[in-house]
Amino acid sequence: AKRLLSSTNDKMGVIAETVGMEDPTYFSKLFKQIEGISPIEYRKIVSRKVQ
Repeated sequence: AKRLLSSTNDKMGVIAETVGMEDPTYFSKLFKQIEGISPIEYRKIVSRKVQ
């Protein structure tokens, strides 16, 4: 998921499906629980580092 968030502009639903989750809301909650930040926040941070 982290690789997809940092290397694509795919929507959360597409990323959730790609990693085997049907519910993008649950994907976002689980990602935040594991990483400490939401997938959207993660994508923003990673995109700032690339620039």
